Amino acid sequence: MNDRAILSHPYDTVHLPATGVAMEIRAGEGERTALAAAYELVAVNGLSATATLTPAAGGLVMVEGRVLADIVQSCVVSLEPVPQHIDEAFSASFVAADSRPAQPPPGAAREVAIDPDAPDPPEVMDGTTIDIGALVEEMFVLAIEPYPRAPGAELPANGGDEPGSEGESPFAVLREVIRTRK
Repeated sequence: MNDRAILSHPYDTVHLPATGVAMEIRAGEGERTALAAAYELVAVNGLSATATLTPAAGGLVMVEGRVLADIVQSCVVSLEPVPQHIDEAFSASFVAADSRPAQPPPGAAREVAIDPDAPDPPEVMDGTTIDIGALVEEMFVLAIEPYPRAPGAELPANGGDEPGSEGESPFAVLREVIRTRK
């Protein structure tokens, strides 16, 4: 996770009750402005999250939650504002650096095999602290539409490289230069 999270909300798991703890995070105006600038969004109109931290066997801490946000991005075709509502559930597990699940078995091969269908391995905590805000920020960013399009926004069918079309491409100009030299 990002060491410089805008939504930093650390929680010390030493005080985690056996029944778990529920948390709620709401981004303030300054945090929403900083998030919009950091992730090249037009605006972050709202961002909130809930998270439940629960201790599990083997020193694991399970985190389950939901991120809700309303953002505005620029359309990749027309640059018009495109609103997006984010409603994303997430789960993650954490383990202390000195715990058994965080350590590779003695004599383990340095080669790592990754099973894409297996659950993600636990993240290693910095001491006994989990930054729930950084986790929420990471889940928020992963839920952002990478190529937002305004309704009806279409690329030109010919790609704009036909002579006389709007927004001639540099390749169309180059093609015309080559034709005139022949």
